[in-house]
Amino acid sequence: MKYSISLNLGNEYIGANEKTITANEVVETADEKALAREIAHENPLIPEQVAKAVLENFCKAAAQLMSLGFAIQLKNGNDVALRIYPDIHIKGGNINLARARELDPTVNELTIENAGSLVDKVGVTVRAKAECEQKFTDLLLSMGAKVQRKEVVEKAKVVRTEGGTTTPTGGGSDSGTTTPTNPGGDTGGNGGNGGTNPPSGGGNDDSE
Repeated sequence: MKYSISLNLGNEYIGANEKTITANEVVETADEKALAREIAHENPLIPEQVAKAVLENFCKAAAQLMSLGFAIQLKNGNDVALRIYPDIHIKGGNINLARARELDPTVNELTIENAGSLVDKVGVTVRAKAECEQKFTDLLLSMGAKVQRKEVVEKAKVVRTEGGTTTPTGGGSDSGTTTPTNPGGDTGGNGGNGGTNPPSGGGNDDSE
């Protein structure tokens, strides 16, 4: 697994005026075909073509169940690894007393009786959301993959202007100044693979 380090020179839009150092993953994308191949390696009784067909229909099938109020749980053995569910929140954020009074000037207190009508006035938002459980992280770490630093990038400071646009200042550009590091990075050794294709070998050599 690869990651990059960023030296951030600041961002006035979020009140960050000090330099900070952050790290982020550098990943490639594995499609249904690559995942189907790994499923077939894990269980040879499942043909790759069948696994691919299942994966291609997974999102639509999951959305149909979620529209009926179900959460989808994917397990590794008996452990829940991934949970997908319809995430519902109040439009514009939570309602406090000040916002309630904007919606209904007669409100003097938030109560069980008026909570429903206040939410009805603003409505709710719905989105599909997925959460990885700790057991999924445990599974990832159990694969023994090494971590390899790819590069160090300097990101210019983002300055607030009167027009509301962002203006990078000195010390680099939005794309950053890149400083490659030696293969192997801090802790990775030779574990990272820079190839562009997902692995075709056994199930424990996943690229994602």
